[in-house]
Amino acid sequence: MSFYIDLTEFLVNPITTGIQRIVGEMCIYSPPNTMVPVRLYEGRYVALPAALVEAIGRLFSKGSQSGVEEINELGAAKRGAPIRISQNDTVLIPEVFDNPQRLAFFRAMAPEELRRCRFFVHDLLPATHPEYFPAESIVHIGGYFRLLREATHCGFNSQDTRDNYYGRLKRTPERDGVVLPLGCDSLGPRPERLTVNRPLTFSVLGTIEPRKNHEVILEAFEPLLREVDGLRLSFVGRLGWVESEFARKVQALAADKNSGFQFFSAPGDGAIRRCIEESRATVYVSAAEGYGLPPVESLWVGTPVIASMNIPSLKSLGTLGIHFVEPLTAANLRDAVRAFLDDGYAKRKTEETMEQRLPTWRSFTQEVLRWCGQEGANQSVMDHRNEIS
Repeated sequence: MSFYIDLTEFLVNPITTGIQRIVGEMCIYSPPNTMVPVRLYEGRYVALPAALVEAIGRLFSKGSQSGVEEINELGAAKRGAPIRISQNDTVLIPEVFDNPQRLAFFRAMAPEELRRCRFFVHDLLPATHPEYFPAESIVHIGGYFRLLREATHCGFNSQDTRDNYYGRLKRTPERDGVVLPLGCDSLGPRPERLTVNRPLTFSVLGTIEPRKNHEVILEAFEPLLREVDGLRLSFVGRLGWVESEFARKVQALAADKNSGFQFFSAPGDGAIRRCIEESRATVYVSAAEGYGLPPVESLWVGTPVIASMNIPSLKSLGTLGIHFVEPLTAANLRDAVRAFLDDGYAKRKTEETMEQRLPTWRSFTQEVLRWCGQEGANQSVMDHRNEIS
């Protein structure tokens, strides 16, 4: 029995952000000789050197341009050996894709072949909340969603994603499949000692796009930035698809040294952690999420979160370290910020963060491997290592 991980999309664009994080963290925490990396090439899978898994793990844990070059070399299709998936094999597909050739590859599979594939479903937001996405992206992702509808083995990052999959995509009352919560520790270990009485800085993590409600956040903060001495607001994440007028406003505020506003458009993991650690609270009030990793990463690092009630990653965590805003309005969000201006309240919520029990990427990887039935898979990787080297 062999366990293959399909890295086709990652090898085309080996970046360390977004949903590629799952690939990277699994490569870090999978035991040696567990996964056979594969990619689609000329209508079939080719198995790649096992050293590719180690190289991807190093890229995510250390990061360097030479790491990308190493991955490009090890992941080249010419290095691969054509394989045929047997009835006892398992293929994990952790990526989202809209490539026509790749979709055609899966559509051509007989039902018994498709049953060997396990798809990790990140979210269905373009289908459930199309108002927040460019029209062309919804059209492109449609083929992938149709493939998921036919899949027989799906894992989900949250209960919300699983409910949307069965309720909106398959339209059935059944609720099969496993929920696999994402790890919170990609920014490093939990702090040994918490910093309290922090500066009056609040950070908003994530790409600036309509569903993240950055406009509501700015509306809530603007009067406070004029009134409260030392108050600062930071947007930490790239500028995505937003109205050009709002983009200009963000850039103008960031250019004004007296605005109290900062914009970090391309931060690395280290810079993100520093932003979180130096904040009284992070703000995450997205209108729609499949999971919502930034708020639980904030809790892991020891910084409380101001959040909307609908974030899947927070729904089972109670209120320790979390200040929920309901209903979400600029006025209610402003009141939440005012609460954190009180040193006593901010200290209590900061201390609460360490009481949260949160999943790690190691625990996530272990659960994925268990879901994929990985007992006894190590020898198959050794066999492929001999074939490819």
